[in-house]
Amino acid sequence: MQVETQDLRELVLSSQGFGPSEIAQINAVVAADVNQYGVFRDVVQELQQSGDQTPAAMTRLGVCLFLLGRYEESGTALRSSDGGAVAQFYQGKIALQQERYDDAIAFFDAAQGAGYQAEHCQLGQAEALRYAGRSSEAMTILDNIFGPTEQTAEYLCQRGATVSAIGGDVSEVAAYYQRAISVDPRHAGALFGLALLNDRFGNDDDAMDLYQRAAAVFPAHLGTLINLGLMYEDRNDYNRAQACYRRILEVFPTEPRAALYLKDAAAGGSTYYDEDAQRRSERLAHVLNIPVTDFELSVRARNCLQKMGLRTLGDLARTTEQQLLSSKNFGETSLVEITEILASRGLRLGQLAHEKSEPEPSVDISGLSPDQQALLDRPIS
Repeated sequence: MQVETQDLRELVLSSQGFGPSEIAQINAVVAADVNQYGVFRDVVQELQQSGDQTPAAMTRLGVCLFLLGRYEESGTALRSSDGGAVAQFYQGKIALQQERYDDAIAFFDAAQGAGYQAEHCQLGQAEALRYAGRSSEAMTILDNIFGPTEQTAEYLCQRGATVSAIGGDVSEVAAYYQRAISVDPRHAGALFGLALLNDRFGNDDDAMDLYQRAAAVFPAHLGTLINLGLMYEDRNDYNRAQACYRRILEVFPTEPRAALYLKDAAAGGSTYYDEDAQRRSERLAHVLNIPVTDFELSVRARNCLQKMGLRTLGDLARTTEQQLLSSKNFGETSLVEITEILASRGLRLGQLAHEKSEPEPSVDISGLSPDQQALLDRPIS
């Protein structure tokens, strides 16, 4: 796992070449392990704050921001980039997400002219044409793609969606999506398309399974999270529904449907979602997770805490003064140090000692987004 994390850092922060191969590697690492999504987000933030604004660095940053779903920031970075094939291609993908279909077609054309893989650009153009209501033109492009590309999950997904758009046979559409998933079981578009078909025909269990699989892909399809949330609401599972909508709003704070559905789900659930209380809880959790190594401590105090396995301010808040003093070599001077550190953050020794009074019950985290679950699993280091 550590090797993967290091590889991810190198892929994002390296000054070496950055193209489709490196982007595919980033996707593969993040897709293989949900914990890597949080790592990727942190590394992208590090790149964003590095101050490196060379054209090549802005291309790298723009693509990474796109993968995180931050399209406005991505577009800003790419407009300051080298203007090469990768930058043009991803500006096309951004335009597609923002429903600027003519711009998307132009960017994909420019990317192909600059040397980006022709079939990928053509598939992008076909998707833009389909969304623009020009499905017959999209099908013409797909009909003129030959060779290995015809067997890729992306081509099969685009073909299925286009057949559906022109009113083709439902069984043919489903067959294309099934073939796409057999090629790539994590293809978000094909999973969503097949889930939508099952949803429309009342196959709720199959649709739920497919939506859940699609939601586990990064970045998740917006429609997937909306529809999955609605299915959870239909089953009176309001907590999981809210988790879907919050996951959208984390990336798209102004998404109107997600904001509206979140309020509805909160009102329909057995508990009221208090945003202020949630923020206070999140701030406290952040403080409790601060490592003690962030503070200036004497060598003796640091060694004693390490031996006792006390690594965060939360660990200290759950430990009483008597427990600390019972440790070998831990004296009054060290106790004063610890007390002052906690006080600086509004905490005190033993404040949360009651949390250790009995074994913690198992917690159902299935309602959390994969990103939130990954955060819980990440080590303090």
